[in-house]
Amino acid sequence: MINYIKFKKRDVIGLRLFNKFFLFFGLFSIIPSGLILIASSIFFNIEVSTWLGPAFKSTVNNSYQLAQKYIDQTERNLITDSRFIRSYVMAERLIDRDIIQRFDIISVYSVSDDQQFIEYFTEDEIQLSEENKNLVLNKTENDITIFYQNNQFFSKINLSENNYLILLKSIDLELLNYYQNIVESYNAINSIDQNKKDIQITFFTIYLILSISLILIFIVIGTNFSFKLAKPIKDLNSSINALKKGNFDAFKFPKLKEKDDISQLTNSFYSMSNTIINQKLNLEKTNITINDQLEFINNIIENSPYGIFVLNNNKLIFQNTASKIFSKDNINSFESLKNILKQNYDNLDNNKNFEKNINIIINQIERTFFIKSLHIPNNTLFDQLIIFNDYTDLISAEKNNAIAELARKISHEIKNPLTPMLLSTEFLENQIDDEELKNSILSIKRQIFLIQNLVNEFSNFARLPKAINKKIHLTEILSIYIEEYKRNYSNITFNQSLQNDVFIIFDQSYIDIILNNLFKNSIEALIKTSSPIIEITLNKFDNHIILSFFDNGPGFDGDIDKLIKPYFSTKKSSGLGLPLIDKIIRDNNGSLKIKTNNYSGFKVEIKLNV
Repeated sequence: MINYIKFKKRDVIGLRLFNKFFLFFGLFSIIPSGLILIASSIFFNIEVSTWLGPAFKSTVNNSYQLAQKYIDQTERNLITDSRFIRSYVMAERLIDRDIIQRFDIISVYSVSDDQQFIEYFTEDEIQLSEENKNLVLNKTENDITIFYQNNQFFSKINLSENNYLILLKSIDLELLNYYQNIVESYNAINSIDQNKKDIQITFFTIYLILSISLILIFIVIGTNFSFKLAKPIKDLNSSINALKKGNFDAFKFPKLKEKDDISQLTNSFYSMSNTIINQKLNLEKTNITINDQLEFINNIIENSPYGIFVLNNNKLIFQNTASKIFSKDNINSFESLKNILKQNYDNLDNNKNFEKNINIIINQIERTFFIKSLHIPNNTLFDQLIIFNDYTDLISAEKNNAIAELARKISHEIKNPLTPMLLSTEFLENQIDDEELKNSILSIKRQIFLIQNLVNEFSNFARLPKAINKKIHLTEILSIYIEEYKRNYSNITFNQSLQNDVFIIFDQSYIDIILNNLFKNSIEALIKTSSPIIEITLNKFDNHIILSFFDNGPGFDGDIDKLIKPYFSTKKSSGLGLPLIDKIIRDNNGSLKIKTNNYSGFKVEIKLNV
């Protein structure tokens, strides 16, 4: 209906035919359904008025009066009999069987202080039902109470507080039920008469719903029928327009199996269109192959770890993401690199083939780059490629490996004489009694131990023991370390915030190396601090943990990267503590961050996978 109103005035092929059939089926359903609705409503109103006419009401009223009189008389008789029996019993203090038999009583229950006695006056020995027995247990205020329940007619006679009689009367139950049904029917008919308007509205609503349903069914049938007739013409017109505009994706007109004129015309158009589309698809496949090749080359360049500039006549035409490292302020990466090269080398514009190693400061850190330029003549797209790569980490790694190898060899050579030297000093210490000589020997031993510690640090940095990873309780280990250092350094305030039950898969010895070095560095930094504080925090996230170690010592105001380079130290030490921690963390796919300056202390933040 909405589409009919929306497109009624538009000149759409197939729509006029669809509208014609749609209106035909709509009128065909609305007119008969409306007539049925009106006729049904009139018929029902007439019938309701006939059913509830004067003669019918008079008959019902007479029947009701007769039934009500019989019921009332039966109840009055039982009340009269009960009053007489109550008066007699109250006067004589006993129940006379001959007197009871005069009143059509079939059973008498005498209840006194929960003691029950039953007297039967018929051979059947009829008793009260269990439901009725429970009913009379409830106390009543009246001396005589009449009951008609569960097809039994009886009365309860109160004699005293805990003494009462129950009289079960013999009546025609079938006749009494019949009269009660007449009373209930009378009430139901009166209810219908009073609610006649509501009943009429209800039935009218039912007729209305049925009529609307019939209309909707016809409209749905008419819509489907109209759609099947109009759709081929509409689809054919849409496909012609799509083919005219070159929109081949919208062409989805199927080949028809019917033999009528429209189907034949449609199939001819289908064959012609398929020929055009196949030619287009062949061209598209060729273009896709070329584009895929270009995209493949672009992906290689874009995802390359090397920075790449593509030039034509000294102008930049393409650069990948890695090449943007030289960008600073408002100068793009290519212009910045040109300025750096011009400051260090001459005749770069004339010489497009060159290889250079150059040191460039990026974010206040000096880095080493290898830069190579290639001239590609007789190329219409570009004539020069500049490729560069950051070799700083590689050079640093080679240097560290060389230092580590040297440290391993030196530590091995130094360890050999230390053991006999230590044994000799201990022997001399036991052989002499001169205190001055003993003090000199103790000084020599301390120096030997110092050399051993230094050699061990060299050895650990050169070659860490093979990791044996297992599940360890990091929270518990940190708590033990903190308590141990609290006992030994009472002048330092230790603050801790450790998340409960943090577990990681790690090597226990590596954890000991990390924690020993962190505590050692912080304690040494706090020697001259007036109120020394060390704060340790541990937090667990979805897939990693953060361990933070802070001290309020003097901090460091310089290049932070130097702190994790081997043998750099601000104290009289080997300078291998932080580099060793950094090496362990990086080997386990973690990261280490240092935050410090000369007024806010020193903070190490370690991130490890759970």
